[in-house]
Amino acid sequence: MDTHLLERYGSHEGAAAYRRKYESSPTRRWSNRRELLAVARALERAGASGRLLDCPCGAGRLVPTLLERAPHVTAVDLSPTMVAEAQDALAAQAKAGRVDFAVASADRLPFEDGAFDTVVCHRLLHHLAEPADRAAVLKELRRVAQRRVVLSFSDASTWKARIQGLSRVQRRRTILTPTQLASETRAQGLVMDGRPLRLASLFSLVAVAVFRVEGT
Repeated sequence: MDTHLLERYGSHEGAAAYRRKYESSPTRRWSNRRELLAVARALERAGASGRLLDCPCGAGRLVPTLLERAPHVTAVDLSPTMVAEAQDALAAQAKAGRVDFAVASADRLPFEDGAFDTVVCHRLLHHLAEPADRAAVLKELRRVAQRRVVLSFSDASTWKARIQGLSRVQRRRTILTPTQLASETRAQGLVMDGRPLRLASLFSLVAVAVFRVEGT
């Protein structure tokens, strides 16, 4: 992962800014609503229930949506300051016993095999430029998932990706086609379930896909 990004979101100021990011403008609020809707639709497709894992959890933005589908969520992030923001944002849910937290890397999770019904990994893969790094994360997510894994990725087949390619816009992100993602996940025992769900193909690169653990 980009070390600049780790330093940015690992600081108290960066984590606090990230927590406010998706409410900072009408456009970001609109995008946030569409993103949460895509995640909710993916969870419905996955039949998510029981215990869910949100990794990385950031400032806890997705957790309320996950709790609409399941009684308990474990929120994990590599950044202790980001976890602290999530704990503050989700204090009521934590007090009710519906959320717990951990600081850990997505490729080295401190949980038993199949500890979670469904694992959600949102806005991480596009930060991993090396296939080996993505493989390590996917392998670990598959290990702790009992049935399903929900992943977001930057979709190279969206109109925004094509426009950026034509204009040669350079971004610090890894863009994959659904076929490329399906191949990488299949190598780690995850099978794509249906077509990815896009936020808005003209305006966003983000897509969300559901994968079943091979053999389930």
